[in-house]
Amino acid sequence: MNLENYVIFKGTKDGVTVLFEEDAPFEVLCEQLEKKVQEAGKFFDSVKTSLAFKGRSFSHEEEQELLRIITDYTTMEISFLKTENNELMQLTSLLEKEITPYNLTKFHKGSLRNGQKIEFDGSVVLIGDINPGAEVKATGNIIILGQLKGMAHAGCEGMADAFVAAVYMAPVQLRIGDIITRFPEENKRGPKSPEYAFVQEGQIFVMPLS
Repeated sequence: MNLENYVIFKGTKDGVTVLFEEDAPFEVLCEQLEKKVQEAGKFFDSVKTSLAFKGRSFSHEEEQELLRIITDYTTMEISFLKTENNELMQLTSLLEKEITPYNLTKFHKGSLRNGQKIEFDGSVVLIGDINPGAEVKATGNIIILGQLKGMAHAGCEGMADAFVAAVYMAPVQLRIGDIITRFPEENKRGPKSPEYAFVQEGQIFVMPLS
């Protein structure tokens, strides 16, 4: 493959996707990313957009370096980041965290329809779907053993390390603490693996659980 094609930017109606060559050395990808961001000039400046990294998985440190390059050379405001990173914190370790007084958990069996809402002072595990127009709000974490297509607000009283997990995640609106985001339409189509969302450095990240 031509060296120039190791990093490719693609614009969609939902945001910007950066395609990375799977087998290229990380240092080469960084060099190409920096070059292409600089060549883009003012194209990305003051743009609020979602950003997706595709083509390969990166470690947390590598993701941070790629983001640093982008933010160093542009004033792009990233509202949503989607990656293919599989080197994740284990969900069990997240659940085992000391989260007093959020360690109470409500289990609900059954789907929520339009207009229905669950609010709980603690974490919520829902066995079913959250359909459009339905909402779950918790001071702790939210785990959906089904489809999340409505609204979910975890950490609603300031729990910064709250997370939302779902077998199929395509919410109308997702909120963790004070951070709010809407999923790009391209991330709501077709089958995909279970995912979880969490806040890091003021942004909501969405990662696959598999």
